[in-house]
Amino acid sequence: MRNQEDRFAELSQRLNEITDDPVAWYKKAEKVCKGISAKTHKKPGVQSRVYIALLRGVNKKQPGYALYVGKTARKPEVRFQQHKDGYKASRYVKKYGVCLLPELFDHLNPMSSAEAVALEVSIAEALKKAGIPTYGGH
Repeated sequence: MRNQEDRFAELSQRLNEITDDPVAWYKKAEKVCKGISAKTHKKPGVQSRVYIALLRGVNKKQPGYALYVGKTARKPEVRFQQHKDGYKASRYVKKYGVCLLPELFDHLNPMSSAEAVALEVSIAEALKKAGIPTYGGH
């Protein structure tokens, strides 16, 4: 298994390829997310997931990046594409979504539906409390 430094370097390179600014708060977001766990993770029959998407340009007064936290019964990649296509879409992800950040949520998935509902809110609140611009998490 790759260590955290390798994963961060890989993600930083990926972000730099798709953006022209570094995301200054990424390490803080990763620390917040890695501090959260799912009790029903990989239990038999669980199918719900949480996901986190990178947003760019949401706030015109403070340009830069933000996160969107959501939950789904589908694979996060499928749900992100649905947002981009306008199907049951968050206006934030549809218009400002750049990519998913699986490094922030893969360790949680899959889980029970009830836990996904609770974690969606908990993750969004924790990220906001850490000073990271965050949307979703209803």
